Amino acid sequence: MVPKASGSFPNPAQASSSLPESNLKDTTPYADYTERNSIVLISQPPEQKCAVVGGIMAARMKYLGAQGVVVDGRVRDLVGLGELGVPIWSRGTSIIGAGAESKFHARNVPVTIGDVVVEPGDIIMADPNENGVVAVPKGRVDELLELLPKLVGADEKVLKDVEEGGGASTSSPASGTDEESGEEAEVNKADAKDGEDGEEGYKPEGDDEEAEEEEEEEETVDPKDQLEEECKESRECAPAKHHYDECVERVTGQIENDGKAKEDCVEEFFHLAHCATQCAAPKLFAQLK
Repeated sequence: MVPKASGSFPNPAQASSSLPESNLKDTTPYADYTERNSIVLISQPPEQKCAVVGGIMAARMKYLGAQGVVVDGRVRDLVGLGELGVPIWSRGTSIIGAGAESKFHARNVPVTIGDVVVEPGDIIMADPNENGVVAVPKGRVDELLELLPKLVGADEKVLKDVEEGGGASTSSPASGTDEESGEEAEVNKADAKDGEDGEEGYKPEGDDEEAEEEEEEEETVDPKDQLEEECKESRECAPAKHHYDECVERVTGQIENDGKAKEDCVEEFFHLAHCATQCAAPKLFAQLK
């Protein structure tokens, strides 16, 4: 959404210079672009007073198959929205209709909410019970699926200990602690045992060194990982890194002082990872040309 002038709001704020170009060919209402089984994410200029989603638009999005609506702005018709049965999140509410000061500008474009850039096709995880929304970059879903069982396992272990009268602590990778988790301990023990039990035959002197040198020469380094690490230290990702570092420091202090963590840094971790991915992508593409 972008600002527009009307009788009620004759002097709208100027649209942000960072907005993408409009990719709309007609004046079709934005709700008609809803894709089935999608989460609709709408960005509204922060200074506006109007609502950009009301009962009619929400009903249309539901009919076309929306599974949820996330509004970085205002909504109205709260009773009607609640009766639709489609989860809707927003920053605020208003009784003013969208046509008073906003208009549809572009679809399927990157949207920035706070420090987070959400790309078309990213995975949106919205929890009605926790009243929270998290965006997962579509290229990092495998990392998330690998990380989640560790986090859930750590939480379940702590909960079991607490229920049995023990203390609460956490070794979650996102909690900021450097404790070795149970899964890591088992793997490390197995690796150590394999090294002790393995039998080595006769090898001519120098063969090991030559083989290692050949492996080092053949080994390729993925520039994506290096670029993302550099981006995490960049000015562009400084806000996300600051929030993550603050969270890690806070959680580490909780563990040291209270013996348990009162929170985790999963959301901050993904914000930083998303920023690093967005920053590294054009640099990586330039190297691959």
